[in-house]
Amino acid sequence: MSDDAQDRKRSKLLSRALRAVRAIRKADSRDLAKALGLSLRGYQHFEAGGGQLNVDHVMRFSAKIDCDPIGVLSAVQIGKPEFAAWVAQNKAMIAFMMTLQEFAEDTGEAMARLETTTWVSAYQEMFKGLSDKALAAKAHNDAWMAQNATRLGLGARGSGADEENPDDGSDPEEGAASDDADDPEPSDGGS
Repeated sequence: MSDDAQDRKRSKLLSRALRAVRAIRKADSRDLAKALGLSLRGYQHFEAGGGQLNVDHVMRFSAKIDCDPIGVLSAVQIGKPEFAAWVAQNKAMIAFMMTLQEFAEDTGEAMARLETTTWVSAYQEMFKGLSDKALAAKAHNDAWMAQNATRLGLGARGSGADEENPDDGSDPEEGAASDDADDPEPSDGGS
């Protein structure tokens, strides 16, 4: 890939990452432009991925919007712009860099003696453990929401099984009266 094509790709990814974070933070373009010391048009150019990647702008954007600047930059690097939004609140990449800094201080040049396969294995183990924890937390949250949704009159939807096929045979015009009125109550243990 040519340098120009790589730059365009990086700019597009940056734009998508910035917009993903701004969407969850509900930030105003004018406020962000002011924080970055740019005109509104200059900010819009930056958010659209115009020009070279400006780390200084990313850092100021992140400070103003309260997100993880390293998460924004990492999102561009890994080609996953939504990653910036996923780590905006928990500041996962800042935490990663802090622990990496501690590792560098504690280990020093001895780390040069570690083989690449050792690094890869350690990263895979770490990320597998984090993935397991994240997916378990999501499953727990989904189950809790499904189990307790009826308290607000939101219905007792399953934990995802019914969501792919929303046509459950009930007529929305009938309101509370539907064919599934004879269905048994959910068990105490959930589904």
